[in-house]
Amino acid sequence: MKLKRMLAWVLVLALALAVPVYGEGLKAGTYTKTTNAMQGPLTLEMVVADGKIESLKVTEHVETPGVGGYAAEVVPQRVVDSQSLAVDTVTGATITSVIILNAAGDLLAEAGADVAAYKVKPEAAPATDVDMTADVVIVGGGGAGLAAAVSATSKGASVILIEKTGFLGGNSIVAGGIYNAPDPKLQDYAEIGGNPHSLVEEAVAEEPVNEAHKALIEAVKADYEAFKKTDKKLFDSPNWFALQTWNGGDKIADLAIVENMANHSKDALDWLHSMGFEYKDQISQGAGSLYPRTHSAILPNGVGYIKAFTDTLDKASGYTLLMNTTGESLITENGRVTGVNAVGKDGEKVTLHATKGVILATGGFASNVKLRQEYCEGEKWPDLGPTLPTSNVSGVTGDGIFMAQEVGADLVNMEQIQLLHVCNPKTGHTYDIISGTTVAGIFVNQEGKRFIREDGRRDEISKAILSQTGGKMYLLFSADLAPDPNTTKALGGQTLQYYLDTNKDYVTADTIEELAEKLGMPAEELKATVDAFNQHLAAGTEDEFGRVTYFQKIETAPFYAYPRSPAAHHTMGGVRIDAETHALDKEGNVIPGLYCAGEITGVVHGGNRLGGNALVDFTVYGRIAGESVVNDNP
Repeated sequence: MKLKRMLAWVLVLALALAVPVYGEGLKAGTYTKTTNAMQGPLTLEMVVADGKIESLKVTEHVETPGVGGYAAEVVPQRVVDSQSLAVDTVTGATITSVIILNAAGDLLAEAGADVAAYKVKPEAAPATDVDMTADVVIVGGGGAGLAAAVSATSKGASVILIEKTGFLGGNSIVAGGIYNAPDPKLQDYAEIGGNPHSLVEEAVAEEPVNEAHKALIEAVKADYEAFKKTDKKLFDSPNWFALQTWNGGDKIADLAIVENMANHSKDALDWLHSMGFEYKDQISQGAGSLYPRTHSAILPNGVGYIKAFTDTLDKASGYTLLMNTTGESLITENGRVTGVNAVGKDGEKVTLHATKGVILATGGFASNVKLRQEYCEGEKWPDLGPTLPTSNVSGVTGDGIFMAQEVGADLVNMEQIQLLHVCNPKTGHTYDIISGTTVAGIFVNQEGKRFIREDGRRDEISKAILSQTGGKMYLLFSADLAPDPNTTKALGGQTLQYYLDTNKDYVTADTIEELAEKLGMPAEELKATVDAFNQHLAAGTEDEFGRVTYFQKIETAPFYAYPRSPAAHHTMGGVRIDAETHALDKEGNVIPGLYCAGEITGVVHGGNRLGGNALVDFTVYGRIAGESVVNDNP
């Protein structure tokens, strides 16, 4: 394997060399323990033989794929390699790591070990400062950073990528795994009720706000007229995708950047597929995506995207990965960005020189309560404080945005933040969303009534939920969508039946009236709500909330419901870039040597990001960033 996980493994190697074996008196055998981890039960199995820990494995868990799930893979192996419990936790998944280590200690005690001896940390060698040089230095190991690394190495550049946590993927790995792109081949087979084409007709009838908007409307009109001469069922085109994205963001994004993303969306998906990324062979409509053009990953959450990138980088030459390494500032020489000052896990100084350029891909700041209150609280979102959960991983705190600002980058749309309406009310997580329910199901309040269109904008739905009783809703669906709860899965890979068995918030019943009773709702009201929805679906008519797309009736028992509420999800503000991902200053001039991609940028999504567009953004613009830094500096 060519990845040089240098700084992340220094302590592990030291432990392997320095920790004595405390195996005297250990009783051979297989020991198991089930404990509660971050997301639910976790089972650890230890095999002891010949006075040592022969193996330690997590055999079952429900931790977030790629985060707690990554800790469940690597922490037990670190224990085996070092024959010690004094090993590194996974930064960003510390709680899961500690739970695993505590359970391992319990198993060692059961085997007759002196557990305290296994916790003794050897004296570590002094941290050594690092000074390295590559063609390209990338800060951030999420989707955009990894896409940029693949792109740059494929063009022959040497790359150093640093990631401040102990796992790769950032927010991308906990994303819902949905990706928007016009795809006539799949869309022609999509089973969609209602009249989604009314959205096209409404958008092209708008009065244009500027010449660029006018030109795009005319392009959509031409695409639509050409479509109507075919026998295809569902219209789409890059122009329509761009217009919807721009309109859905309140027309404040950079339209040229939006069009560029839409035009490259399918090519970028094909690029992912060429690296082994797999997606379902059917089109759906993601939560807040506004139109049926959503591709869904086969692997849970964003794991499939990150796996495609890392598998490719495993085979790349000239690629160095430094984990647990935090970028702190940019190095400049004669007005050009030439490197990054960073710090390693043990405080060592890490100086990285870039002969071609630096790419910042550090994400947004939705998990930074102080920043989201400072920049984003206002009339639209009056309370973004600590009581509002976030769907983000803990490491997404806005670092790179201000690194760029310090060298003159212009920050735009910093007040724009998105709340996602389908999050767990207690944790803000999305891994426990039952696949397909966010648009195919219906949203009902505590009074048993629908209150908003389910196929609408994320911000409008979130604001509506916050005004409901308890600031939450229930997502209601039936066996029509989930005929077998043992095979219907959540985004994180667990089955619907798992949640019914382990989480009292997930409710099922054989009748709507029984479901209402379990949820504490008026039975007659809920029955009338479901009946009215089914009537609109059968007729294919727009309902009183403006819903125009339908996917599944709610008629066949059993019926299901689970609660959802908004959480801080995505910040749309950040560094201003051009279509080649160059960072721009306040006058619109390129900052030489500096490129930005992904959620760190502030010109792509405007005031509301369409669901399924974040992954398009990081794939398209991460790829472009890797190409641009090499092409600009041959």
